[in-house]
Amino acid sequence: MAPNWLTNQYFQPWLQKYYKDEGLKVLKIWAKPVGGKGENFFGVVIRIYVDYQQGDGVTKNQSYILKQALSPVEYGLFQREMNMYEFILPKLNEILQEAGLNEKLTPDAVVVDRERNSIILEDLVPLKYINHKDRVNLLGMHHAKVTVEMLARFHAAGVVLNQRHPELLAKCFSPSDKKAFTEVYTGLYRAFMRFINTQPQLKKAYGVKLEKLGPHIVEYGARINDVTAQDLQTLIHGQCWITNMMYQYDHEGTPIHVVGFDFQLSNITSPAIDLHYFFTTSLKDEVKEEEAELVEFHYTALKENLQKLAYKGSFPSLQEYKAEFERRRFKSLLANLFKPCMTYNGTEDISDFSDLYSDTPKGRQVQNAVYTNEVYQQSVPKLLALLDSKGVLDLH
Repeated sequence: MAPNWLTNQYFQPWLQKYYKDEGLKVLKIWAKPVGGKGENFFGVVIRIYVDYQQGDGVTKNQSYILKQALSPVEYGLFQREMNMYEFILPKLNEILQEAGLNEKLTPDAVVVDRERNSIILEDLVPLKYINHKDRVNLLGMHHAKVTVEMLARFHAAGVVLNQRHPELLAKCFSPSDKKAFTEVYTGLYRAFMRFINTQPQLKKAYGVKLEKLGPHIVEYGARINDVTAQDLQTLIHGQCWITNMMYQYDHEGTPIHVVGFDFQLSNITSPAIDLHYFFTTSLKDEVKEEEAELVEFHYTALKENLQKLAYKGSFPSLQEYKAEFERRRFKSLLANLFKPCMTYNGTEDISDFSDLYSDTPKGRQVQNAVYTNEVYQQSVPKLLALLDSKGVLDLH
């Protein structure tokens, strides 16, 4: 159901501005919920349908996506997303369009309403973009490459944006509430350790190291986002995983285009952060084994896009970029803390994000439930073996 404030009178001036049509009149609005378990943790998402009459008299029906924060706070995440849609993404698209790169990168924002903590976006379904059908069993190589290609374009525009408008980015990305994120990551890690302790082989192989690592995860997590003047700095998506992507397909069912949305964790840091998050949360194990190929694919696409954007700054060698990717590998451990709830397909209600990290009876019940997914359970030994071989589980 649409919120009470979403009336014809409210939406009409926004649509007039978006379509540049002062004679447009909204005739009717109705709504349906969007998404399911494990898809919308930070707010309410509904699809709204609007009948409107253009200034020339032509009547149309169009759908839009309404996102509304569950509370005015949400650790400042929704404020960050509103900044992205209102100020940053339009600049990003301008940079790409200057170079003739007109492929859609994100949905347009029709409304950014800070008073109501709401964003209304264009609906991409009429443009034949759809969500991947199986977030539980994850993505194959075709989806991986088209997504990495999109990230390279996003990151390239972000590098140029950071050069042109550093003051805008600094203003929009104020420091996060470290206390709040400490609570989230500490709780998620506690649930992860409870799972490890139920797996005798994993506990024997990694239990001691993981226990010692626990008190340091927030510190290490913050450290991997640090960048210096010598690093390649860009705007990152921040939550690049299956549910935050929509794909277009050709007639044979092969993905050919992808757009991203949900920018609550966007920031200025290394592009490797997005790669680790995406690889860990969204790829089948056999695709993750081709990690080196995907990193090189991203590097090449990033370099090519920066050339199209006439970027004149420094750019790392492939060897330097691979080293950069390794320095940020701790991100994959942090991303893995979210993966159980992302791949959960059971009956437990996980609409309240706090249940995923709170040390309460309801929280522990939800946390135990989300760790029952077999796909996730099968991926953990491989992930921990890789992280251990790279020294990520050691204190440093």
